[in-house]
Amino acid sequence: MLFRLTGGDWRIILYHLGRMLHLLSLVFLLPLVPALFYGELDTLPHFLLTSGLTLLLATLLSRSCQTEEPMELKHALCLVALAWLSASLLASLPLWLGGACASPLDACFESLSGFTGTGLSLVTDPDHLARSVNFHRHLLQFLGDGVGIVAVSLAVLGRTEISSVLAFRGEAREEGIRPSVVRTTRLIFGMAFTFFLVGAAMFTLAGIYEGADPGTALFDGICHSFTGYATGGFSPHSQNLMYYHGMIYEIVAMVLMVIGALNFNLHYALLTGKRGEVFRNTEARVFFLTTLLLGTFTVLLLFSRGIYSSAEALFRRGVFQLVSAQTTTGFSTVPSLHLALLWPLPLLFLLSLAMLLGGCANSTSGGIKSLRVGILLKSLALELRRPFLPRSAVVGERFHHLRDSPLTPQLVRGAAVVATSYLLLFVAGSLLTMAYGYGAEQAMFETSSALSNVGLSCGITSPSMPVGLKVTYMLLMWMGRLEVITVLVFLIALALGLQRRRME
Repeated sequence: MLFRLTGGDWRIILYHLGRMLHLLSLVFLLPLVPALFYGELDTLPHFLLTSGLTLLLATLLSRSCQTEEPMELKHALCLVALAWLSASLLASLPLWLGGACASPLDACFESLSGFTGTGLSLVTDPDHLARSVNFHRHLLQFLGDGVGIVAVSLAVLGRTEISSVLAFRGEAREEGIRPSVVRTTRLIFGMAFTFFLVGAAMFTLAGIYEGADPGTALFDGICHSFTGYATGGFSPHSQNLMYYHGMIYEIVAMVLMVIGALNFNLHYALLTGKRGEVFRNTEARVFFLTTLLLGTFTVLLLFSRGIYSSAEALFRRGVFQLVSAQTTTGFSTVPSLHLALLWPLPLLFLLSLAMLLGGCANSTSGGIKSLRVGILLKSLALELRRPFLPRSAVVGERFHHLRDSPLTPQLVRGAAVVATSYLLLFVAGSLLTMAYGYGAEQAMFETSSALSNVGLSCGITSPSMPVGLKVTYMLLMWMGRLEVITVLVFLIALALGLQRRRME
């Protein structure tokens, strides 16, 4: 029997939402630093208003819905779905008021794209946008996908089971790095900020090396480090990383993208001296193998069609785009129209596949995830082997992910459910995009990018695209980031609640 959320259930959800929004109101004050530093005093009211409204809403919710009732799994699933929407709505205010987007809907699209780490953008002129507003855009990706949802859920709720749901969004293996919530929070914060600082320094030096002035290189380095580690893909420039036209800059981006796409637990294992884990780990092996295979096919297709002839061009255009797609980052070194018009159609399908596969579980990347792909491949191998074995043989399969674990029917079923959900949404999104007059290959590419929270575009996503398509991609970004099931549980609970109210 499907559960219906009662008034008491909503009270629990809204109370904890208020607690999370309290912290978010403080985060919305951070862009005041670049606003004051660069003398952009006209943007100060926008951030102060956003922070004030968030604080007001948080206070109303936490006081009017105060409760000591414990949170259950159903509450956590609905809370995280609602938190992404409310946070994105509030964060859209500076984008609209600051003139970054042409309409409130475009601002909500941009904000949701930021929080989900997608990177599809409707900003009209990022090159001439106030630096404080640009900082706000990039901070959203680092906050929402790089560290924020993970750390906020752990710090605010302080419950091991619920923190797992919120922090890792129902991944194939819902487990923290350490058993202590406080230690896990510190480790995630520590790793995220360490990678951010190192990335910002490397990007800044690379930018100066490529000819940018130190001030621009530093600001761009901070923004690109925010979004590189968060596998988000936003950039202060309309040309994205093409602005620098430098191989060193692109190599730094590739390193940071791969780091962001790897499992938090794998980071911790490497930092604690378990160097062999990266070679034994099933998930890491699947991720690097698929990236290598798809990258090889990409290079061969581009070379055979004569699009790029030199090894450097094949690496900086073909391999970079594939790594950006597989890690679900969305950094680009090729204009979107080139992808749509010059690259062969098989390559669009290849990049779409890479985006759907995605990075690793418990990371900042999106997609189906390599761990689930590895589980499904091992299950397939087991089923293919089974007919050739004696009837009396006991058939079993194991995989290594931090430790050797049996391949249970529950794991296979869970991986299959999420993969099937992604594929169904992919088909639905592609058909809806085609209904607006776009070709099948472009529709599949753009749908994969939105659903897997990538941000690469073949030219469909723009401020002029139809309103219905904007809403469709917003739903795909939201559902893809929360692994589909979380959003479905929330929508079902909401629908049942409305049905019950009508019946009364």
